[in-house]
Amino acid sequence: MARHILVACMPKSASTFVSNALAAAAGLQKIELVPEYGRREQELCEIRLAEAAGIDYVAQQHTKYSNWTEQLCDEYRVSMIVLVRSLFDIVVSLRDHVHRESPVSSMFYLEKKHISQNDAEMERMIAMLAIPWYINFYMGWRSSKSARIFAYEDIIADPEKVVGEMLAFSGVSLRKEQIAAGIKTAMGDGSRINVGKAGRGRSLQASTVSMIMEMLSMYPDIQDDAYVLMMKAQAADILAARADESEVALPLVVPAAVVKSASRQPFKRRMERFVRRKVRLFGGTRNQAIATGLLVLACAYFAFLPNLIPNSLMGGRIDDFVVPAICVFFAARLLTRIKIRRVPVKGR
Repeated sequence: MARHILVACMPKSASTFVSNALAAAAGLQKIELVPEYGRREQELCEIRLAEAAGIDYVAQQHTKYSNWTEQLCDEYRVSMIVLVRSLFDIVVSLRDHVHRESPVSSMFYLEKKHISQNDAEMERMIAMLAIPWYINFYMGWRSSKSARIFAYEDIIADPEKVVGEMLAFSGVSLRKEQIAAGIKTAMGDGSRINVGKAGRGRSLQASTVSMIMEMLSMYPDIQDDAYVLMMKAQAADILAARADESEVALPLVVPAAVVKSASRQPFKRRMERFVRRKVRLFGGTRNQAIATGLLVLACAYFAFLPNLIPNSLMGGRIDDFVVPAICVFFAARLLTRIKIRRVPVKGR
């Protein structure tokens, strides 16, 4: 029976290292279970799952939990390993990623112009816009009865032990020497685990730390959860270190030009938006309504309306058939039109 492992991971949680180590130690092929990345949510693709059903593989995806995802993994016999990390450390790691690599992400929306922000501004923006995605990720996978969650901090502390536990959970039995060899291979295979460390969030502003903890406080039932307790301990440590430091608040500022533009929208734009809203009322029947009008026009022209070419002239009956035929043609197009979007699927 083929062995399948999904590493569902928070971004910046040592996922590349873990998936490389699992693949190298157990002889698994690394594959992708999503058709595209960029700003797209990395939901599993059943086509990819079906194509890879007969091979041993490990897939590393930033996939949030859902009943459908768990059902797919159950049907295709995929072991679910989940990686999490301190939210404070993630803010700093994401900040560096945005500045050094790319602002494009599936967790939140940034543009190139945001790269010029200083560290404090970028951290605040990440905490406000990206951290809700991470909390959603954790709360979802925490509810799964089939997945097992592993912490980045434990991986850094003892990678051989944690990778061994991951393999055992996935039903793969290996010797310690094989696991150590897989980890050694992963260390030199483009992984950033060599520079990975816990505690990077110590540099965050107190207001950013408080904002994140306020988000977690919205879930009173998990306040004794091991992950949340770790976050509380780190928050207390950071806030204690920041207690004697003066911090300049970073209010959310909306440029005056934006406010002025929003309050004085041109009449033409308002009318366009009004018309679009009214058009939406037709919903799925819009094409049918237009087609019906064309058919009525065809009948009316053939029976009652004045002719473009008088019937007394040579060829005077041509327009009696041509105009209704054109109306019927376009009505048929509207009634039978089906939009089909091709979805490219990469080969294995």
